[in-house]
Amino acid sequence: PFISKEVQASATFTKHTDKIGNAVKKAAELLSKHSVPWWSPRYAAHMCMDMSMPSLLGYFMTMLYNPNNVSIEASPLTMVAEIEAGQQICEMLGYNLDPELKSAPVGWGHITCGGSVANLETRNLKFYPLALRNAVKDFGPLSFIGDTFVVETCRGPKKLFKDLSKWELLNLKVDTVLEIPDRLSVEHGISSKFLQETMKKYGIQSVGLGALEPIAGIGSQNVVGIAPDMEARLDLNDLDKQLQASLEKQQAVYAVVSICGSTEEGAVDPLRGVLELRRKYQAQGLSFVVHVDGAWGGYFASMIPRDFRPGDPKNAEPPKQTGRGDGFVPDASLRVETQEDIYAMRDADSITVDPHKAGYIPYPAGSLCYRDERMRFLITWTSPYISRAGATESIGIYGVEG
Repeated sequence: PFISKEVQASATFTKHTDKIGNAVKKAAELLSKHSVPWWSPRYAAHMCMDMSMPSLLGYFMTMLYNPNNVSIEASPLTMVAEIEAGQQICEMLGYNLDPELKSAPVGWGHITCGGSVANLETRNLKFYPLALRNAVKDFGPLSFIGDTFVVETCRGPKKLFKDLSKWELLNLKVDTVLEIPDRLSVEHGISSKFLQETMKKYGIQSVGLGALEPIAGIGSQNVVGIAPDMEARLDLNDLDKQLQASLEKQQAVYAVVSICGSTEEGAVDPLRGVLELRRKYQAQGLSFVVHVDGAWGGYFASMIPRDFRPGDPKNAEPPKQTGRGDGFVPDASLRVETQEDIYAMRDADSITVDPHKAGYIPYPAGSLCYRDERMRFLITWTSPYISRAGATESIGIYGVEG
């Protein structure tokens, strides 16, 4: 053994092992006296829960192997586990995972170090058309498609991509933007590698400290707050007014964020109304991403019955505020209105959910899920020192933590 029996028997070794043992005992004593009682249902001051046994056992085991899910080489097993976890969260939220189903795009999700990082990653879609147009116009590297590449504008009519105004580029629908790389490949034979190399000059992706620039580039003064209604939810009337003002000023809307489970009240915003407003303004030329911040309440999607469908007459029955309490914990139903808004998350473009909140895990973690898996390609961070050969993708290139 590396530490011989002679060393183990020495006074110095005994002194230091006793010191470590005493420190561990003291730390355990202080933790038991002064830690927040997450385990108690009477404690509701923070958005954390008691830990589950599977999460504790998994955490204990994984700590021994120092997983680094940035590359498949450093984490051949845990990265596969993260991919599966992302699929499970997508399924819980209602995103499609069946590539054979043509009525909805295939979803994709991954784990982040927290909900704030997950929210930051949903950001590049508005900029991609602007960057691509610079590569297409005049004598750019993609100018050879300028007279033939046509896209559908937000209001419906089709136009040459190179002739779109800045306003039209900023308001292309999400599906329209995401299908552009595939269309360039099918219609013009432009490979993904060529497009990636071309867009390096025009896009905003970067590596290392440069990643901070596009994240911080919007400015806090451009984050517009929407007034709450009497139930502490987003007021649709105020949102309607703000969107109308943006349309009249031709000020592009980056995204509308709907909260599922607010920090203070646990309120669920009327997501169905937000999606309806998007359809209303798309018909007038204004489009935007709809993102759901479900960091706290996203896991309540697991409480929606499998056969639940909005508008079903059986949903109209008054919810039971408290059930019979056959189990250890009495049950409480969600309001039908809340169920329908949570059900509508499957139509949002992206959703964040925090496993360290209602996921009952003992370490900081967020997650980000896309309705359309192609959305993750708008934030790809690559580094020359990381090899990514092999069939399993390295998740690290799809996030700011990579």
